[in-house]
Amino acid sequence: MEKEPKGRVVTDPAEFRDLVAEMRTSGKVGFDTEFVGERTYFPRLCLIQLGTETMSVAVDPLAVGDLSPLDDLLFDASVLKLVHAGWQDLKIIHQRTGRVPAPVFDTQIAAALLGLPAQAAYASVVHEFLGAEVKKGHSYSDWAARPLSPSQLAYALDDVRYLPALHDRMVERLGREGRLSWIEPEIAALASPASYETDPLQEYRRVKGWAALDRRRLAVLRALIAWREGEARRRDVPRRRVLADESALAIARSKPANEEALRRVRGLEWKTGGGSSTAVLAMVRDALALPEDQLPEAPPSRPRGNGDRSSVVALLGALVRSRSRVHRVAPEVLTNADELERLAAGEREGIAVLSGWRLGLLGKELLALLDGRLSLVIHRGDVAVEERDVNKRCVS
Repeated sequence: MEKEPKGRVVTDPAEFRDLVAEMRTSGKVGFDTEFVGERTYFPRLCLIQLGTETMSVAVDPLAVGDLSPLDDLLFDASVLKLVHAGWQDLKIIHQRTGRVPAPVFDTQIAAALLGLPAQAAYASVVHEFLGAEVKKGHSYSDWAARPLSPSQLAYALDDVRYLPALHDRMVERLGREGRLSWIEPEIAALASPASYETDPLQEYRRVKGWAALDRRRLAVLRALIAWREGEARRRDVPRRRVLADESALAIARSKPANEEALRRVRGLEWKTGGGSSTAVLAMVRDALALPEDQLPEAPPSRPRGNGDRSSVVALLGALVRSRSRVHRVAPEVLTNADELERLAAGEREGIAVLSGWRLGLLGKELLALLDGRLSLVIHRGDVAVEERDVNKRCVS
């Protein structure tokens, strides 16, 4: 390992501008943030970490105030931004500016394409590729408190200290194994503004249990969750402070027509009898009065074949795990349980494993297995794939 970069905290606006100007000449910069989001709708940005091959720094946004120099760096197309599990960090920038930094390289995504678990922690990735030990322990620190302790600062700086070297090592491995093209579509999704934009009228689908409701009750839930999104954003409070998922689901199920009925719903975090309850009752009433063609679509029903699909899904899963070991790619990166369910049900459209690099690596074999052109057998204690003669198919 090369000599460790130096680290410091930047609190002076002029120093911040000079630092960013220097970093923009490096070609690639590690980027991470620390924030507090439990009590607000918009996470409160408390610390920004930046790292190059020669230095790592923590910027105190509460002290420097104007973050336009950071924007100059993050939106500079000539500078590669390096992150690890960077979706939330990039989302904070998108919420503040309406833009997403680019170009970007995410070392967690790269690690999953090189054989590590899909959600591999930064410390384990650094150890695997660089042999360095990263101390953890401040994940739930109060990053808004000042001053920061030396251990907090060390933790924060470590999150960017190794990113440049990690990037170089991973790109070399991806290139050597012919996988550089694999990471491009994954990174493209990370750098797309669409990944951070939500439709309030579709947020109800994130509520656990939504798919069990009929269309009329779904209309109530849709209205409640869209209203909650707007209220939470306007007041900058957590969604649950406005209306908990469980309460919204209970209201949709019971369709209360008056205050008395609304009071029977458990877990309301605002008092009935005020403006909120009036708004909720109005939403229930309006949703129930919608014409049929304006109701939400029911969850898509999947075609049912003869018999239980669980055995088919299990067989497909065995092939996924086998190919995961052979190709040294985390199974979750190749596909997921929902896609296997859809394949077993006969669906073929809009399934990631049937497109791009996944199709050649696994998708074609999944289709062949479903069509009876492949068999799974046990060979030397492991699952192996054999081609079948479809003219000699056995039915039991």
